[in-house]
Amino acid sequence: MTALGDLPAAAPAGAAVAGGDELPEHADIVVIGGGHNGLACAAYLARAGRSVAVLEARAQAGGCASTVDAIGARVNICNCDHTMIRASGVIEDLDLPAHGLRYLEVDPMLIAVGWADEPVFVQWRSVERTLAGLARAGTEVAQAYQRYLRVAMPAARLVLAVQCGRPTTPSIVATVVARQRLRGARVLLDWPRRSLVDVLSSFGLPPWMIAAAHTIGPAVWGLPPDAPGTGLGALGLAIRHLVGVGRPVGGSGALPAALAACVRAHGGRVVTNALVAGVEVDGGRVRAVRLADGRRVSAGAVVNATDPRTLLVDWLADVPAASRLRARWAASPADDGYESKLDAVVAADAAGGVPVPRAVAELGEDVLPRSAYNIPTMVVSPTPEQQIAGGAQLRDGLVTDPPMLLVNTPSVLDETMRPAPDAHVLSLEVLWTPWALRGGWDDRSIALGWLRRYASLCADGGDGLLASVRAWRAMTPPDYEREFHLRRGYVPSFPDGVMAALLGRRRELSRYRTPLPNLFLTGGATFPGAGVWGASGRNAAATVLAAR
Repeated sequence: MTALGDLPAAAPAGAAVAGGDELPEHADIVVIGGGHNGLACAAYLARAGRSVAVLEARAQAGGCASTVDAIGARVNICNCDHTMIRASGVIEDLDLPAHGLRYLEVDPMLIAVGWADEPVFVQWRSVERTLAGLARAGTEVAQAYQRYLRVAMPAARLVLAVQCGRPTTPSIVATVVARQRLRGARVLLDWPRRSLVDVLSSFGLPPWMIAAAHTIGPAVWGLPPDAPGTGLGALGLAIRHLVGVGRPVGGSGALPAALAACVRAHGGRVVTNALVAGVEVDGGRVRAVRLADGRRVSAGAVVNATDPRTLLVDWLADVPAASRLRARWAASPADDGYESKLDAVVAADAAGGVPVPRAVAELGEDVLPRSAYNIPTMVVSPTPEQQIAGGAQLRDGLVTDPPMLLVNTPSVLDETMRPAPDAHVLSLEVLWTPWALRGGWDDRSIALGWLRRYASLCADGGDGLLASVRAWRAMTPPDYEREFHLRRGYVPSFPDGVMAALLGRRRELSRYRTPLPNLFLTGGATFPGAGVWGASGRNAAATVLAAR
């Protein structure tokens, strides 16, 4: 077999060309950006009888939730696990199963390992089964997790209820009183002021569990575990027990594909290869959207589902009504991207899967059956102290070492993702890889270091895994900038929590409105936030309909 170092890195592949609709001359509502939130917003608007046109810059809608053709396989642009979308109500509202969406359950939901000899954390949907596994590491660990869940579960239910509705102050207060009778409200007031380490250590949870909670939580936001305000991320483990984890059959991109089908079923259009270059404003209202190739669409209203900074700072530069808001955004520093992803086609091992870390293979069948080894995402975490130090490394333009990895093999659970009968897709999402990498990203083999580091956790030092690689590619922050039009490779994320939304801070992000009466915002930068959620798109659509 060809040595890994001799395999050329495949260039990041653009999306497979998907047929787009014809650009209309006019639409009641134009949605800029065909990510899953933009598509959800458009689907609700089209269902309400509005003529809607979604303008997507790429050849395929879906944004970072897409699944694309690359390296002889179907690969997900980002992590394939879906959680919050399944609790949002969007799937049921829009009857997305009728448009082809079907989920496979991921259980166990998570396997977390460390870089040293830390115990393995296996999180099942069942609390009881999770506790039984933790008890193998010590009864005090299981008891600490029980203490955590007693406090976290009511707050997690409250967060799910609140973040699945329009975040007006009356609606949030009504939800708190009616659904939870104030249970969990204290947590929402207290935890956002604290750090993740502070919150979880107060229950006696060990560092290796705190590290895993950070990797799947605040680390994805680009924050270290000791950062003030990350405490609300401690609810992530509890929310998973309530919602579960699922993967769409055919990859993450099956969700935006179903949303696009829903838009079209209600008479809307999804126009691809339509890069927007600006909006035309006259008399304090947006009158049209202008494309980079000179085409334009007149609009009764516009919803921006891309980076708000581009809209507010670049496109509204000469609009007096937006001058104060623009000045505030222009004065705030732009964020840099910090995530990368390596995808590889690898030969299946003798058991039909992919090698896993030694610590996982040594678990008893009663804790983790062998058939479940490659089902969930494998989280590989440095210690909390190393994660804190990694924050400084990130700011200095260095990839954190040891890295934080989200590793999955989607083709084991979903046969439709399998590239060949004797092969699988192995994906490593690598956190805290700076856009402004010291020395630059020209050396594509940098990504091989991440695969080698992960392989080193496996039996035989990972030689078998490395020798099984048939093809690979890496997506780094500059690639996301180039292919997804993400400024400096940054995926926008709502910067505040539930209480900030309750108080109406950054109203353009928590209420979806701008100073122009027919210009609205949606997307991951708006409440409730990034990730595969869809609630922002639904909430923004309700805001548009209430205003028109």
